[in-house]
Amino acid sequence: MPWWALERTNEGQTPPPGFSPEPETRAPGPRHMQSVPAGPESVPSPPPPNVDITPTYRGAVVARLRRFSFLHARHAWERRRRDPLAPHGVALFYSEPDGRLYDQLRTATRIFLADDEAASLPHLLYGMAQHAREGYAADPRFDPRTTMCNKTDSMSGHAVFAGIGVVTLDTQYGDWATAQRTARSEADLPGRCYARLIDGTMLVLDRGGEQQFNALTVDCSVRDGNTQYGTPSMHWRWNPALAETPESDPIYHVWRWMGEIGRIVDHGSRPR
Repeated sequence: MPWWALERTNEGQTPPPGFSPEPETRAPGPRHMQSVPAGPESVPSPPPPNVDITPTYRGAVVARLRRFSFLHARHAWERRRRDPLAPHGVALFYSEPDGRLYDQLRTATRIFLADDEAASLPHLLYGMAQHAREGYAADPRFDPRTTMCNKTDSMSGHAVFAGIGVVTLDTQYGDWATAQRTARSEADLPGRCYARLIDGTMLVLDRGGEQQFNALTVDCSVRDGNTQYGTPSMHWRWNPALAETPESDPIYHVWRWMGEIGRIVDHGSRPR
C-alpha cells in the first residue's frame, strides 16, 4: 500500500486557521514562489510505482538531509541581513533504479526567499501542495523537479518519486529569529529535518550545533537495520509514535501537507 493511502488529508480533518479547503485565487508573485492556473480534478490513481525503500536508501536520505540542513543553515546565516532566506527548505526524493544499491538516491531541492507566507512551515507546504495540484491539472508535462525546485541532481528518465523531505531552522532549541540573535557563527545553528517516504517511513532528524556537540538524533517510524548507522555522534532510534502524531500537535500539519505534496507528485509523475 502506498504511504499516502494511510492518511486521507482532504476528508474529516479541520484545517488550521487561514487554510482554505479549495485552491484560492491568488495574486501572482508571492516572493518565495509562483503559482499556476488551476485545472480540472485529477483522475483516479494508477497502480503504485515499483520502488523499493531499503534500509540503505533510508540511510542515504538521512545523510542527504543532514547535508542539506547544514548548507541551508550556512546560506541563511550568510544572508540574514541581505536578501534573507526563509528558515525552511524542501527536498523531493527519487530512486534511480539503474544505480547501485548504495547510490540510488537522487534529490531535487528548494530554498525560499523570506516573506510572510514562507515564515510558517505548514502554510509553506500547503502552498506547495496547491502549486503541484494546479500544475499537474494544467499541464501533463508538469515536472516538480524543474518548476518547484531550484537545484536538481542528474537522473535518468527511469527515476521514480520516493518521498519528500523538509529542513528547518526552527528547532527544539529555539526558532530562527532566536538563533540569529544568539549564535556566534553558522556552526552554532542547529537544524531539524522531516522525511516521508513512499513506503510509509517517517523520519525526524535533530541536528545539533556546536553547543550540542554536532550530534544527530534520528527517529524512524519503522524498525530497520540502521540503529548502528553513521558516526558515534548519531543516535538512530525506532519511534513508531511518529505515525500517530495527534492533531493537537503543531507538527501534525507539517506531516499532513508533506503527505499531500507527496500524494500529488506520486500520482502526477506516473505514466499516463
